[in-house]
Amino acid sequence: MLKRPFDSPSALRIRSGQTSLTRRAQLRASLGPVALIALGLLLLVAAIGYSIYIARPAAVSAPDTLAGLPLTTASYGQSAIAEIARLHGKEFPLTSGTVAAYGGEAEATLWVSGAPLSWTASQMVRTMEKKIAEGRSPFTPMGTREVSGRTVYELTGMGQRHFYFQAGSLVVWLAADETFAEQALGDVLTFYR
Repeated sequence: MLKRPFDSPSALRIRSGQTSLTRRAQLRASLGPVALIALGLLLLVAAIGYSIYIARPAAVSAPDTLAGLPLTTASYGQSAIAEIARLHGKEFPLTSGTVAAYGGEAEATLWVSGAPLSWTASQMVRTMEKKIAEGRSPFTPMGTREVSGRTVYELTGMGQRHFYFQAGSLVVWLAADETFAEQALGDVLTFYR
């Protein structure tokens, strides 16, 4: 019987190495469809999350009173977010919102926006701070203060004092008459811990 050169032990090792290379190539080729399926599932989950949390924004609760002033009008969810977007001139990826007015002729007004993540809310606050610092808004920065581990930004403008801060994934803005602004701020900080 004649031995063929490819039957030698070294030829067998080369062929078995090729076989393992072929198996690796097959494995890689089979991972392509699995990766596409995983990507499809991820997009499906993202679309469902978007429709639940962003496309249908929820209401955020608001205090019944601020500085002794009763809640007189409020809008929640989508209508509140539409009002917030109108004020800013653009839309944000918000998951919830509330706009509440207190006392006669809106002696105090509260805007609360819910972001998808705390990080997003933090970015929104930083963006507001930068835009106001540019000097093209009706607000004049008066400084910041730390209250219970939160940075509260204080402003004046439009005949009122204004405060804004982050509370978890919420961004809270309060506008109040000078005579009770500090008390209203205390109430809001207590309500949105």
